Amino acid sequence: MKNIIFGAMAVMILLCGCNKQEAKTKEYYDQHLEEAQARVGECKKLEKFNETQQLDCQNANEAVLDNKANRTNPYSKSNPNALKIR
Repeated sequence: MKNIIFGAMAVMILLCGCNKQEAKTKEYYDQHLEEAQARVGECKKLEKFNETQQLDCQNANEAVLDNKANRTNPYSKSNPNALKIR
């Protein structure tokens, strides 16, 4: 009887660990902006976050915000013509 209970508990512990996903990095979202924008939309709908979701949402949001800042700022480092006199 103890073996059955122990076996059932071991299976439950293993199954609980299989569903964990790691948070994607900001660098990943920088390269996949459409996915970052979709993730930000999903994050706005969530009411509660676990630690991994919070980090993932933060990384996606930072990538989207950085992309917007680089597109709207003509004097950002990525613009080689920013300091040329016309």
